[in-house]
Amino acid sequence: MGSTYVNFTLRGPSQQAVAKALSGRSAFISPSFNGCVVVYDKNSEEQSKEIEPLGAKLSRELGCPVLAVFVYHDDILYYWLFEQGEQTDKYDSNPSHFDEDAQESAPPVGGNAEKLCMAFGVQKSSDVERILRMNSDGNFFEFKRQGALYKTLGLPECAVSTGYGYINRGEMPADLKTEDLVTVT
Repeated sequence: MGSTYVNFTLRGPSQQAVAKALSGRSAFISPSFNGCVVVYDKNSEEQSKEIEPLGAKLSRELGCPVLAVFVYHDDILYYWLFEQGEQTDKYDSNPSHFDEDAQESAPPVGGNAEKLCMAFGVQKSSDVERILRMNSDGNFFEFKRQGALYKTLGLPECAVSTGYGYINRGEMPADLKTEDLVTVT
């Protein structure tokens, strides 16, 4: 069984502004990397139904784009893009994963490379499109797709393969130190 984790990447707001917006939740918040902050939220990781409402809330309250990512057992990468509190894009890397009758893996669905690039201020939509359309054929760990996507978009590496549970157990990404995190409870 591979990694399962959830995180949110926000472009623009400070670590302190994000902490204020998350008041009353259990979460870790990264420092800013290239103008982006990453949120590792406990409830979203424990209950995936929490992902979309939190992504919309953060985007609305902080007036910024939010990319919510859910990697399930390294078999599926889901993402949701929120702008001005509205979901403007979503993606599923392996839509046939839970279909017991599927003969083969279906290609990824959703994902708008131009919207992602515009939201995060980069002009690499053909590169992003290529990453989104790679077919895993069951021989690919989705954290690698997320890593390639985040590298292309210039997003923080500390969001790849990391969620609340990992950080809570002391499993830190190489580019993040415990003392740099803000903890909200």
